Amino acid sequence: MEKFRWIEGEWVYENAVPATRVSPAYTDVGKARYAFDAKGEWVSMVGPDESLIPMITFDSFSRQWIYVLTRGAYGMLRSTEGWDGDVIAFAGIMTMLGPTREWRLCCKRQGTDRFSYLNEEKLGGVWAYIDEWRFTRQT
Repeated sequence: MEKFRWIEGEWVYENAVPATRVSPAYTDVGKARYAFDAKGEWVSMVGPDESLIPMITFDSFSRQWIYVLTRGAYGMLRSTEGWDGDVIAFAGIMTMLGPTREWRLCCKRQGTDRFSYLNEEKLGGVWAYIDEWRFTRQT
């Protein structure tokens, strides 16, 4: 779990979403906070009420990183390869806004104060860009 220790703390983000056939391009902005649970077994997002929403853990039996989605989008993504330098990719089946999709989330650490998530879904056998979340540590 120490591989994710850098993510603890407060972040500001921009989520750049491209135009689709039914909506124009837009960018969401906001704040996020990440913390470890009391046992140090999960990276969690901290909710507005200070509750911890588990997101990332390491399964020592399968030797895989696990990313769970339990709010608005639902599923379990796995990283069988683990970290490759400063990048880790999670993939699996998830449900978002109704449909079930094959999803990939690539997390790229860019030093101690920046990281990004790139979301893609498999369409016609290839990974297609969905959106990107860019985070900067709040000081």
